[in-house]
Amino acid sequence: MMLRLIIILLGLLCLPVRAQGEMLWHHNGELNRAGQTLTQLLLPEESAFAALSVAEKDRWLTREWRQILNRRQRFSQLPLSTEWGLAGFESAWSAGKLDDYMARQVPDYPGYQKLKRHYHILAGSRSYTRLPPGPEVRPGERDRAIPALRQRLAELGYRLPEPRGRADALDRPLSEALTRVQRAHGLQDKGWLNNETRAVLDRSPAAARDEIRQNLRRWLLLPPIATERYVLVNIPAYRLTLYHGRQPDLSMKVIVGRPDWPTPELATYIKALKVNPDWTPTDNIVREELLPAQRRDSGYLARHGFSALVSQDGSWVKMSLAELDWSRGSGVRLVQAPGPGNALGRLKFEMPNRFDVYLHDTPDKTLFGEAGRALSHGCIRLAEPERLAESLGWRLPEHQQTRILPASGELPVYLVYFTTWVNDEDRLVFSPDIYRKNGDV
Repeated sequence: MMLRLIIILLGLLCLPVRAQGEMLWHHNGELNRAGQTLTQLLLPEESAFAALSVAEKDRWLTREWRQILNRRQRFSQLPLSTEWGLAGFESAWSAGKLDDYMARQVPDYPGYQKLKRHYHILAGSRSYTRLPPGPEVRPGERDRAIPALRQRLAELGYRLPEPRGRADALDRPLSEALTRVQRAHGLQDKGWLNNETRAVLDRSPAAARDEIRQNLRRWLLLPPIATERYVLVNIPAYRLTLYHGRQPDLSMKVIVGRPDWPTPELATYIKALKVNPDWTPTDNIVREELLPAQRRDSGYLARHGFSALVSQDGSWVKMSLAELDWSRGSGVRLVQAPGPGNALGRLKFEMPNRFDVYLHDTPDKTLFGEAGRALSHGCIRLAEPERLAESLGWRLPEHQQTRILPASGELPVYLVYFTTWVNDEDRLVFSPDIYRKNGDV
């Protein structure tokens, strides 16, 4: 706690000095309407914030809001509306219209509003039932943690019948409730009590509020006003959802980037659909994976439909795989032809962004059965790409030639990092922090 307060105070010293007595977010020592709205958006840690003077609080709010707007501009891969960037804030400040400006900054997404409600509900939860440590417990087995498990699930809103046998046995209804918990949190849904499930259930109200606070801030990177239709890819949840109005239109499993090749957070739009795409892997994939595979097995690239280009005098020249010098670590470009074994499958959704990531099909559908699906090189593999294409209005051609079908409009796509959200049953759900970002917000 003291360390956080010191960090806040050091940050305040770095702010430019404002005119004596000038306040943006306070009036007569109290938060004004704009300040109240901003405080509800930023959700400062109560004790650290209360320890600051009014002037320090005002400067802290300004600094934090500028940081949010800077992050929002980096998040957007397209020109950001003036209203949602730093220029909009500066304009509202100069015109003395911060009240109205801040009211327009409150996200109107149902997911944000539901999560905010749970944040306030947890403020009144000071105690909870902890599970005693112990071994893995399978259905039918007995353990001293089972009575506490029943109580903890009841606190979380799960209704369980009274045990018919021993109270310390993991009976079938209790196992089924555990399965629902595990499935919601992206864990292996075996209905056993194991360490991963204990960690989810043992999250204290204070720890849950802290994680919710971080995720509510991540919502602020999106344009506050939702468009009629948009795609949301929640990276830690391994899920894509297409929204129409305020309701989900379709949802599907996805595979995202490995921790050493993370999928970036960004906002862009679907520009076109490429049918029967070829694939040009990035230099690091060629260097770190494909060339070593070829050195181990001289027929690897040919079997997988690759052709080679080499850099010569500033241009790319086609070269047969047999003539290629496999000892070179750079200056080689590989292209995989369209076909059943192509890494992008049959469909690729083009999205302009500086990271060169996109949504695409995959020939290997078995990996969607895994609970943890951080397995790609950063792009997002779709479990049901045809459903997404058809929902967006495309009629897929039957032939095998490569075709690019333009989109009828610019459908926003948001790649987000939400480790907690509210599910369809109005229960708070947490996912693993696969890239270890919590604590960095």
